[in-house]
Amino acid sequence: KYPDFVTAKVLVTTKQPTEKVISRYSGQLDKIFIKNRDTVIINQKLAIIKNTANFKDIYLLKNIIDTISFNVENFQFPFKSTSYLILGDVSSSYINFEKSYTDYFLLKDLDPYTNQLGGNKVSLQEIKNRLKNQITQKELLEQEFKLKQTDLKRNKHLFEKGIISQQTYEVKQLEFIQMQKNISSMAISISQMNEAISSANRTLKSTRINEQEDNTRLLRNLIQSYDLLKEAIRDWEYNYVLKSSINGVVSFQDFWGVHQFVNSGSIVFSILPTNTSSLVGKLSIPAQNAGKVAVGQKVFIKLDNYPYQQYGMLIGKVTNFSISPDTDGNYTVFISLPQGTTTSYNKTFKFSQELLGNAEIITEDLSVAERMFYKFKDLFSYN
Repeated sequence: KYPDFVTAKVLVTTKQPTEKVISRYSGQLDKIFIKNRDTVIINQKLAIIKNTANFKDIYLLKNIIDTISFNVENFQFPFKSTSYLILGDVSSSYINFEKSYTDYFLLKDLDPYTNQLGGNKVSLQEIKNRLKNQITQKELLEQEFKLKQTDLKRNKHLFEKGIISQQTYEVKQLEFIQMQKNISSMAISISQMNEAISSANRTLKSTRINEQEDNTRLLRNLIQSYDLLKEAIRDWEYNYVLKSSINGVVSFQDFWGVHQFVNSGSIVFSILPTNTSSLVGKLSIPAQNAGKVAVGQKVFIKLDNYPYQQYGMLIGKVTNFSISPDTDGNYTVFISLPQGTTTSYNKTFKFSQELLGNAEIITEDLSVAERMFYKFKDLFSYN
């Protein structure tokens, strides 16, 4: 007997995949912070793509924002240090924040509503004092009215007895009527004063509401514009700054120096994870052979970088495979490498990059007769 194989191209990589740092923007490399084969950490800046902003100015602004605690009571932003920064895409968000900041703290510093509320309160108190005086005057008029009423009755009796003339009696009547008019006028004036007090109260309440609304609106604008400024900086970093998202060793692709042009979607750097002790293989097989593959089958891997006649082969096992084909009709097979980079010749090499090669999955051991049987079985079935 001798083995039956399913062969395919294989990629050997770390269990944690190698990171491909892809450009999200087309442009020249403005700054490269690392060298080829440098060790990098998570979130480390690798390079910046040239844009309308000065990246040093962006990071100066970012550093200021990161170090300032946003407390409305004592929040102070150093605009003198940031007024001349070249911010590119971030400029509009910065300008909106500066305007919102100025509007809010101008309201707090000038405090126009305090004077307005004070004036409203003084005006209201003056109206109340006038009302109080008019009520007192009305009470006096009512007392005088009673006396005039008594005096009119007395003069009526005197007129009826002929003691006083008609002219004298008519004068007393006119005085009484005038007193009625005075009381009526005072009642109208008091009513107007009450209406004035109601209006002053409404004005005072409206001023307080306007003060609260302006404070709330301007504070909300300040907070929103500050958040949008931070978001604009994050967007700028996302678009133009190439960063690592894992710990590992960085490798340049085709780009080596500043001013070199990169296209959006192109791979600029690859980062090999620091932990290379756990390796896996990934291969793609056509549908016609997929049925032969099963979990646990042994796999021989002949690496392109290390000729197997000299170094031997890596030995792995099938650990998993896809249950449905990809768009090309192929199935993905995953392989573990329990012995890592130790080959069948007991040679061990350092894993420093992703490796390509050819994999042979041993599906079963067949004799020559069995192979002939499988070859002609379909022919026999038609006879």
